[in-house]
Amino acid sequence: MKNQLLIDKTAVVFGAGGTLGKQVAKAFIEHGARVFISDINTALMSGIHGAEGVDKVDALSEAEVGEYLKGIAAKGIHIDISINLSGSDPEEYNHGRPAMEVSLEQLLIPMKTATGTQFVTAKAGFKHMYANNGGVIIFITSTLSKISPPFTTALTVSHAGTEALVRTLANEWGPGGVRVIGIRSEAMTESPTINYTFAATGANVGLSREEMQLSVEEQVPLRRLTSGMETAEVAVLAASDLAGFMTGAILNHSGGHVLD
Repeated sequence: MKNQLLIDKTAVVFGAGGTLGKQVAKAFIEHGARVFISDINTALMSGIHGAEGVDKVDALSEAEVGEYLKGIAAKGIHIDISINLSGSDPEEYNHGRPAMEVSLEQLLIPMKTATGTQFVTAKAGFKHMYANNGGVIIFITSTLSKISPPFTTALTVSHAGTEALVRTLANEWGPGGVRVIGIRSEAMTESPTINYTFAATGANVGLSREEMQLSVEEQVPLRRLTSGMETAEVAVLAASDLAGFMTGAILNHSGGHVLD
């Protein structure tokens, strides 16, 4: 039995079909939240038990996202928590390759599919939270935003931009009672993107996928990486009343890899 930190709260989870999306949805449910999940591919959301809605939503479509949340609110449901775990295939933007091999179009892909979709869903969520005098919007980034390693150009730019977005929206929306919090996570070992990253970046420096992971772990004071469920539990904390006076913050879930 979890601590039920989210009892009597309603959460919407966009991009719930991905590895982290599923784990966040499950963690919210385990902590007592009423959870609505969506993804552009509904087949990916199988295995999330206890969610009240499983819907197809394109998080890049402002109209579609707006109608989706409007439909939930029309049932008399107050939306308390919004989080978006949408992303795209790292191969599409040449993740793990030298910057000289990344085109302008590729550079902008995660700015659209990650940062952009989080902006779209945040705006739609704010509209309902403001009307209900409060709520929390959670953004996800990674340690790339601070350590900026080579061969990660597009995703590093996207995550740094997302963190800037957290701060400006927190300043603008705080007077309306809406908190905006970011989570900067270390690499999650079961993530397909991380698996791809270690294989691709390692190839540039003559390391195997396993050797590349070990080299990263050696830079983390805790000498290990994290898991999706550990990151999901941080999202639970951010969404709960325990963090009720916290906004504009980037929760540093890096195992000490980033020290600030």
